[in-house]
Amino acid sequence: MSTASKRPKNPDLIRAQCLSVMRDLLVSQGPESVTLDQVAQRAGVTKGGLQYHYRSKNALLEALRDQLFEEFDKDYQRALSAEDDRPGKHARAYIKTCFDETASNNAIGTQRAIAMLALTLPSCRQTWSERMTDALSHDLPGTAAEDQLLLCRLAGDGMWFAEMFEVYHVDGTRKARLLALLLDMCDRATA
Repeated sequence: MSTASKRPKNPDLIRAQCLSVMRDLLVSQGPESVTLDQVAQRAGVTKGGLQYHYRSKNALLEALRDQLFEEFDKDYQRALSAEDDRPGKHARAYIKTCFDETASNNAIGTQRAIAMLALTLPSCRQTWSERMTDALSHDLPGTAAEDQLLLCRLAGDGMWFAEMFEVYHVDGTRKARLLALLLDMCDRATA
């Protein structure tokens, strides 16, 4: 009898542990090589226990997708609530979220998990696209500022991707200057 069957049951803890293991395996091995057996073993649960919470590998991937988007939403909402109520605030909050080193979505492992899911899981790309389409609806559509705010968002995305792939080694001082430039561009676009 495994030690997993003797432990007190805590479904929230089990789900969190399984998602954490899945995130790590996804980044280290890629989605095709990750199995439910590996996740169960590393999470310290039986395969049946894992499948009680996540019926399939796809269900586990989708749960991880949802968790990652929830983490991003919390960071984004925190940045949005700190913004003054003025034109461009959604773009500014998005850019700040992309640059925020304390945001959970900016940890390298989390960034890579998001990217892996987006590359392999159509529902992740669809969700991401829908969220960004909704976000852009706040960026003064139909005005001259619309394209400028999108360009600023794309620059924020570029920083996020560059950090994930460790392409450029931008120190904190320079990163702060780049963020200030982007926010200034947002302000000028909406003035």
